[in-house]
Amino acid sequence: MNDNTTERLDKILQSVDTSDFKKYRDEELSEELPTLSNYLNEFIARKKLLVSDVVKNSRMSKDYAYALLNGNRKNPGKDRIIALCLAIGLNLIETQRALKICGMILYSKNKRDAAIIICINREIYDIDMVNEFLLDNGLEILETSKMS
Repeated sequence: MNDNTTERLDKILQSVDTSDFKKYRDEELSEELPTLSNYLNEFIARKKLLVSDVVKNSRMSKDYAYALLNGNRKNPGKDRIIALCLAIGLNLIETQRALKICGMILYSKNKRDAAIIICINREIYDIDMVNEFLLDNGLEILETSKMS
């Protein structure tokens, strides 16, 4: 994974003049964003998790989850990305990055997103527990399959 954290890059940008942007772009920014599958698989490997456990814990159909993790399925829904992030045990910053790769984000002004953020911040990664918290607060559970 790229070691350019947003915080580090923000500090660098404080001193970059407009005339130096090209140099900054060429030296500090990669041209490609990681794919969702590459991003998630990097954490699975780093945490020494079994893909089969991640798939099971995501509460998604095996075919769909494996297709996402293999990069064969594109444009997953927000809930499914969150489910995989929970199954991997990603923190909020890591989860937001996974969502951002797909053009989404957890928004703290949205009641349901705020509830999910609270769970992630409290390291509640069990989807059943997250869904129970959502239900207890009158919010829709995470949709992990078409039958949810």
